[in-house]
Amino acid sequence: MTDDSIAAALAEIETDAGASSDGGVPCRFICGVAGSGKTFSVAKRAAEEPGWALLTSTTGVSAVNLGAVTINSALGFFDEASLRDAYLQGRLQRAIHEVGRDYRWIAVDEGSMMGGPSLDLLKRGVQEANQYADMVGRPLGILFIADFAQLPPVNQPWAFEADCWPMFASHMTKLTKVWRQADGPFLDALNLLRAGRGGEASEVLTAAGATWHTVRDENFPGTTIVPVNAQVSRHNAVALDHVRGERFVLRARRWGKQRGEWGLNPRTHEWGIPPEAEFKVGAYVMCLANRPDFTVVNGDCGTIVAHDPEAGEVVVRLVRTGREETIGAIVRSVTVAEAPEGFAGPTVDYGEYVERPHRVARRRGWVVGQVEYVPLRLAYCSTCHKSQSLTLDRVQIDYRHHWFGQCAMLYVAMSRCRTLAGLRLVGMRETFVKQCKADLRVKEWL
Repeated sequence: MTDDSIAAALAEIETDAGASSDGGVPCRFICGVAGSGKTFSVAKRAAEEPGWALLTSTTGVSAVNLGAVTINSALGFFDEASLRDAYLQGRLQRAIHEVGRDYRWIAVDEGSMMGGPSLDLLKRGVQEANQYADMVGRPLGILFIADFAQLPPVNQPWAFEADCWPMFASHMTKLTKVWRQADGPFLDALNLLRAGRGGEASEVLTAAGATWHTVRDENFPGTTIVPVNAQVSRHNAVALDHVRGERFVLRARRWGKQRGEWGLNPRTHEWGIPPEAEFKVGAYVMCLANRPDFTVVNGDCGTIVAHDPEAGEVVVRLVRTGREETIGAIVRSVTVAEAPEGFAGPTVDYGEYVERPHRVARRRGWVVGQVEYVPLRLAYCSTCHKSQSLTLDRVQIDYRHHWFGQCAMLYVAMSRCRTLAGLRLVGMRETFVKQCKADLRVKEWL
């Protein structure tokens, strides 16, 4: 199915939600270009109907931004080897069964970064979990959300090379309308970049008025996308030093069991949710969570205009709407299906922070750990990986580093920006053309 309507796409999934694909596992695939609303629509539906889908992502950064969990954390594995071991030991099936008791779908976002062997193991695990007596007649399904023209899996074959992939390909919903950018030369250029046609894209951009800068603007009034974390930290620190407003610190609180994506990544030495973060009134920041009414959405940027230390709230004037929005602390929880030993805790409202095991009103499970934090980060600079799934108003891309020569990196960075007017390119036009690459194996989805 190809449809411009996100609502129609989700309706198509619901029409045959009870029908299983081969092997007793409903398998559905939502694809489409960057900005077509894949993530937004599924996240919105999951928020509106608790129990519809467990929203997961293949990366910690994306999971934190979406208010979701990583697929690794949700099912208790670290990498492909530990996933295989969990399946062989039966632990994976038991974890999936617990998910299936509460949800109809496991939604896997940023699916381009899941390898084929991992997808096969996930499908096998769901297939066996669906044989539990309480799952018969209401099988758990896999909703796979991906744009294969974006970031690829690390050291694994593509998901579309999995043995189970035909089950997803035969139930595909392709979104064709782009919501992030309007029709015009910029969208034309992005489509050319998506296909690896950098020369033609550069011609379209030049004709539309794009300028090829040779030096990064350290005072750029937006988000600069660079290749590595160390450059991000330096850029944000220097930019914050230039802000004249009052300096303050926002601290997270946490207790009990924690999800891996919330903590310190031993490979990158970065926190998913840092213990504390420094800001100033006047600083340029990014919101990292959708408000339930979507008046503030993940990726919204703006300037801090006030800070209330007593309430722990920050007022941000958004670029997208021009409105001043109060951003307060949110709570993320770890729940388990069985009551902790000796449980005698209270029942509280969803989203309440209580530093002891407790139940949540009108939801299954017991909360055994939480983190409470204000979902903001400095937005002066970001890596390409951290910007994936975001929509930004003003973007400066310094693509001179050889890292941007990897497949799809330039396309992912460019497609974060809403408009050509909000885009600033740093590097020679010849370098732009050289860095633009696409994996020929994904041509079916271009």
